[in-house]
Amino acid sequence: MAVDTVPGEIGDIVGPENVSREPSAVKRYFQEPVGEVRLTLVRPGDEYELSDLMAVAGRAGMPVYSVRREKMEGPPPRGEGLLIDLSRLDGIKEIDRRNLMGHIYAGVTYERLQEECLKKDCRLLLPAAAESRSVLRSYLDRDILNGNAVYRFPNLSIFHAVLSDGRIWVSGSQQLTAEGIADFREDQGPQFSLFFGGSEDIFGIPFYGIVYLYPLREERRVLLFGFDALEPALELAYKVNREEHCFECVTANSRYLSVLLSEDVDGAEDLRSRLPAWVTALSLEHHVELVDLWEKYVRADAEALGARELDGDLAAAMDAQFKKPWYLFDRDYLRGRTAFIRHYDFKRRAPALLSGLRELASGKGYPAEEIGQALVPVYFGGSFYCETDLYFRPLDEEDKARVEETVREGYRYLLGESSFIDRPRGEVAEMVFAAADPGYLKVMRIFKNIVDPAGIMNPGQLLKGV
Repeated sequence: MAVDTVPGEIGDIVGPENVSREPSAVKRYFQEPVGEVRLTLVRPGDEYELSDLMAVAGRAGMPVYSVRREKMEGPPPRGEGLLIDLSRLDGIKEIDRRNLMGHIYAGVTYERLQEECLKKDCRLLLPAAAESRSVLRSYLDRDILNGNAVYRFPNLSIFHAVLSDGRIWVSGSQQLTAEGIADFREDQGPQFSLFFGGSEDIFGIPFYGIVYLYPLREERRVLLFGFDALEPALELAYKVNREEHCFECVTANSRYLSVLLSEDVDGAEDLRSRLPAWVTALSLEHHVELVDLWEKYVRADAEALGARELDGDLAAAMDAQFKKPWYLFDRDYLRGRTAFIRHYDFKRRAPALLSGLRELASGKGYPAEEIGQALVPVYFGGSFYCETDLYFRPLDEEDKARVEETVREGYRYLLGESSFIDRPRGEVAEMVFAAADPGYLKVMRIFKNIVDPAGIMNPGQLLKGV
């Protein structure tokens, strides 16, 4: 098949109004200003259109790139190819309240699914650091969730994905049902295919899945406690999680929390001036009697650690924030752009590592007071997700270069300290995989060759040569 015939064939599949070769249509998906663009934007409306257009691209050997987050880093690939946006696949097939499962397509957003769940007296876990509004994308990418403290992730039962030649991959037990009839199966393997998690779609494009839902409880309360230092604030978060006395929990410094709870620069600066250095916020959800008991224990633990409880207005603001998805790009309002350093580690190691990142940033000329930091407990405090936010002005070349160097050196520092970096991308992926066992990379390449022998599926998006 000639490559120049592909746009016409794709227009026949998805409708000409859902195909665009205008550079402006593609550029809006990328974070940085871009020059020449030769990608064709395609917006399929269902899994059949997605499968058909992948079959066309596969026969033509045309590279395919998927939209994986609100704004993707780096310039678009210079050569020809397709850019697949799944936002039109926004159907909610079923909200199964009895079994607490939501059957959704990749275009379904957190806001929409939460709205529909609340109508059926249930909810989903919302992210604390998401780069996409898509629930399926966020869950597949293992985004940290406000709720990972008490529920293990992934919060996804099964998923369907389209491969580079149009075949459909079905994971888990749904292979055995009529709905799960597929061309490519996992031989009754795991419920969740770990190959696809955080893979940047180099193996296939997930388009449908079943996510876990949770019942609304009888009583809910949110408490905030202020501290002068990280260690006691983190100790409280650890203790209430180990003892299962909370549902959502986050420990954050004043810069992070002021940006999270505000919508404009003036509001963020005013709030930061009123917040203590560190805050631990947590929610209590269950029967009234149990919440009463938990609150008693939590207050006693906080008092023993020297905390002071913050006023009711702040607790109400935090409660409202817990009920919304936290998108990383929503923090860009402060300076124009936000860079992130993210890792996982144990409670006893986390304070020193975060302090090391602050010192590193300060040594690069970055103001210490402008560094936002937060920690979210994972599975009863077994470990903590740690995030360092650097707010900067993207049009200030000096400021941008300083932050980029700080992020680069920050990840090198964390890897040198053997902290766990999840879902590395770009230059960070090169750092992580350089130290990986050669057998691990070999398995990745073998699997890539099996499901994408022509190498057209998001080439070079995760790691060069894979």
